[in-house]
Amino acid sequence: MCGIIGYAGSREPVGIVLEALSRLEYRGYDSSGVAYFGSDGKVSVARASGKLSRLSEALQGTTGIPDVAIGHIRWATHGAPTEENAHPHRSGPIVLVHNGIIENERALRRELVGQGYVFSSETDTEVLAHLILRAYREEGDLSQAVRKGLASVEGSYALAVLCEEAPGQLVAVRKGAPLILGEASGEYFVASDVPAFLKWTRRVMPLPPEVVATLSPEGLSLCRLSDGQPVPAVFEEVPWDPVQAEKGHYRHFMEKEIFEGPRAIMDTLEGRLGEENSRVFLPELVRLGPNPTEIVFVACGTSYHAALLGRLMIEALSPVPVRVEIASEFRYRPLRFRKGAWVVGISQSGETADTLGALEVARREGYLTVGVTNVGGSSITRETEAVLLTRAGPEIGVASTKAFIAQVTLVWLLALYLGRRESSEVRDSLGLLVRSPARLEGFLGAIVPAEIDRMSRQILEARFVIFIGRGVDYPLAIEGALKMKEITYRPADGYPGGELKHGPIALVEPGVLVVAPLVDSRLRPKETSNIREIEARGGTVLTIGPAGSGPEDLVPSFLLPETSGWDGVFFASAVLQLLAYRAAFLAGNDVDQPRNLAKSVTVE
Repeated sequence: MCGIIGYAGSREPVGIVLEALSRLEYRGYDSSGVAYFGSDGKVSVARASGKLSRLSEALQGTTGIPDVAIGHIRWATHGAPTEENAHPHRSGPIVLVHNGIIENERALRRELVGQGYVFSSETDTEVLAHLILRAYREEGDLSQAVRKGLASVEGSYALAVLCEEAPGQLVAVRKGAPLILGEASGEYFVASDVPAFLKWTRRVMPLPPEVVATLSPEGLSLCRLSDGQPVPAVFEEVPWDPVQAEKGHYRHFMEKEIFEGPRAIMDTLEGRLGEENSRVFLPELVRLGPNPTEIVFVACGTSYHAALLGRLMIEALSPVPVRVEIASEFRYRPLRFRKGAWVVGISQSGETADTLGALEVARREGYLTVGVTNVGGSSITRETEAVLLTRAGPEIGVASTKAFIAQVTLVWLLALYLGRRESSEVRDSLGLLVRSPARLEGFLGAIVPAEIDRMSRQILEARFVIFIGRGVDYPLAIEGALKMKEITYRPADGYPGGELKHGPIALVEPGVLVVAPLVDSRLRPKETSNIREIEARGGTVLTIGPAGSGPEDLVPSFLLPETSGWDGVFFASAVLQLLAYRAAFLAGNDVDQPRNLAKSVTVE
């Protein structure tokens, strides 16, 4: 749940590490720290609790000698977000930063204390520093010490390690948590995510799991954690332009990324349409054989909501039945799916621990697994039989926006791929999808900010907010509620409209606001009935839909373009995202870095 950066090169490293950390701050912002070699040949460590700006202020004017350096931005798991618990952690000459969770930390701590090692923090990371120091005293080589020190460790980790007695060396290794290598002319990087070093190089290589990388200004070597056997390094050029990872003229990354939704759709469609956009090609799935007997989606949070939409789309266009499972609960019960089912895991980062765990169980039980992710080379791409990449580009805001749009695009493509391809329904749906980017771009460009702010203020003034929807509108409702909770911190719940009478309507009274997307034309009369029930009890309702969403006297509070299908999901999603964004902004919240959240949930 944290961000790591490591640098090996001939330039002054402190400024590079701090700038890289600023691009990783979405991964955590409880505390931060750096370690670098000073002019005296010793490793200096600087740490600060709170936001990265505090560390930057403390290090203003500080320089290190051109060599190796590491940095860390923390999202707390073990131990409070204090300076003592901030990374890097040190044991003698060993200094390291860590992302992940050490599951047998207590047993290892007892063992080390019994051997005379002294702990100065509450973190599980300090255990790793002592283990590697113990091994270094025996081996005298940093890479071998890392391999030997980790032999008894259980859990997930990504590490970047320095040794004061081995200047010019930076050792990195991962198991579970992500790490990416970057290569430039005469310098190397290691980071939790590509945007950290995108300013300096676009040549990247995901560090394979349980492989040890030794970086220095002179070069890079890789070996297996288990036996030290060499592993080849293969770098590729990523297509991301550094400008994509910057805010541009927008106030926040979240705002920028909402308006990048049309581009995310177009890029996800690219190369997957043929014969004048009349067919869908997903060659990644050919190796799986015939269509599945059943689709089982596993996902968490926003990805789970995209999967719910995928179920509706696939079952509408194909004969394939679909289930949607919350990944964090999936592996704790027996699997009873049809023989020939595909288990499809959706994860923006490709590193979501619960989703990876669910896919691992499914594969072990003999089901074919498919990964849907935005990050090529992530763990999910290596642990599934087939991978469908969304192409949203880097998403920095913690609250997912354009990545959700790309996921919806991908599951829509999957529905069309599995559908009766000669049917007019499939052809019409595909035509609608192809036109969606241009229509969404035009819609976003025509939005009057004052209309969004008017509704956002109503949300902030409400005592409680309920989101309701039926059919397609139900996943939209719970996604809207999630966005509102994530960045405004206001109480907000989402329900199927028909469930109101089964309990939630007891909450409705004056001061309660209900937000209702009205995209699903089939169920508008039902949703209208729910709205009337709310109004009769003093609740206020904001509706989001095209003209004609309900009876003549029900004019949508926010008007969407006319829609004849699922493209309305894109329009309504954009409005729900903007409502949450503007409400959080007007409330004075940190929109891109909401409290207690991190972009990639890499621990269970």
